[in-house]
Amino acid sequence: MAEHMKTELSIWLNGKTEILNSYQLNDLLPRFKAPFAVALNGRFIAAVQYPDIALKAGDQLDIVSPIAGG
Repeated sequence: MAEHMKTELSIWLNGKTEILNSYQLNDLLPRFKAPFAVALNGRFIAAVQYPDIALKAGDQLDIVSPIAGG
């Protein structure tokens, strides 16, 4: 009988270590209030690409919201 194993992934999220239970970027995004911008390992990711992004251990992910002001 095969044992079901829970997969955890350690990445850097906004400069802090984060343990995720999913490799899919889209599964993480509901935690953030729109609008936001996403950069993966220093490269901007367009919103249309979110469903196709699979995260890997050690990735550096930055999710930032614009700041209003003048």
